[in-house]
Amino acid sequence: MTYIIILNYNGWKDTIECLNSLSCIQEDCKIVLIDNKSTDDSIDKLEKWIQNQKELSSNLIFIKSSENNGYAAGNNIGIKYVESQEDAQFIWILNNDTLIQEDTFKNLINCYKNLENENIALLGSKILNEDLTIQSVGFTTKQYSQKEIEVLSNVEVEHISGCSVFFRVKKIKEIGYIPEEYFLYYEETDWMKSIKQKGFKIFTCLSSQLIHKHAKSTGGIYSPFVIYYMTRNQILFNRKYLNSIEYYLFILKIINRNLLKIVFYSFKNLELSKSIFTGTIDGILNKKGKKEFF
Repeated sequence: MTYIIILNYNGWKDTIECLNSLSCIQEDCKIVLIDNKSTDDSIDKLEKWIQNQKELSSNLIFIKSSENNGYAAGNNIGIKYVESQEDAQFIWILNNDTLIQEDTFKNLINCYKNLENENIALLGSKILNEDLTIQSVGFTTKQYSQKEIEVLSNVEVEHISGCSVFFRVKKIKEIGYIPEEYFLYYEETDWMKSIKQKGFKIFTCLSSQLIHKHAKSTGGIYSPFVIYYMTRNQILFNRKYLNSIEYYLFILKIINRNLLKIVFYSFKNLELSKSIFTGTIDGILNKKGKKEFF
C-alpha cells in the first residue's frame, strides 16, 4: 500500500484540485491530508469537500496539526503516522499545488521497483509548469539535453524537487526524517544531502510527470517571508556542510552580496531590505526554526 502525504497551509483551493487529480489513480493507495494549522477557512472547506467524497472516505485520513512548525515538521507528522500502519509499503510526499496525470503514479512506483538494486533511497518526478514546459528534472552536475530527457527513463541526481518524493517506508530508519530546524526552504536540500552522504542514490523518473503551480500560501517568491527564510537558511545549510575556511569565505561573499541587495531594495521595497538584513544576521547567529517576527 502506498500512502500519499499532502500538506495544506492556507491553500484549500489548490489542495482540493490536487486531491481531485488523484482520482485517476487505479492502484491501491491511501491519502494522508495534513492541515498545518491554517489561519484561513481551510479546515472547514476541506472537511466539507471530504464529506462529499463517499468513495474516498475510507482511504483518506485528515490530520489537523495543533501548531505550525514548518514544512518539514508537517510532513514528518504524516511520515510518522504512515510508519505506524501495518499495510504501509511506500510513501509519496506530494505538494498540494500539484496536479498529477493519469500514469504519474503508476510509472513512479514501477520505476522505483526497477531501481531497487541500485541502492535507491528517493525517487522524484519530472516537474512541469502549467504550460507543460519543464520546470525541473532534479538537480545534477551533469547537463542533460532535451533529447536525452525525452529518451531516458530515469536519471540519477543530487536532489529532486520536493513537489514529488517517493520512497519505501522501511527506508526511514536509514535516511531519517526531514530536518525541521529550517522551518521553510532548504530542509529538503539538507535531507537529500545527508542521504547522499550515507551512500544512497536519488533518481528522477522521467516518465512520471506532474504539473506544479506556484503556491500562494507563502506570499510569492519575492515576499519578505520567503526572502527571509531563503537568506537565513542558505547560511544555516552551508554552516552545516562547509569546513571552517570554506564557511568563512562563504560568509564574506554573502555579506558583500547581501549588502548590495539591502541598499538596492531600501529604495524600492523596504520590507524586502529588512528581510535580507534580518535573515543574514540570524543565519550568522545560527538562529533556527520559526521566525515569530512574521
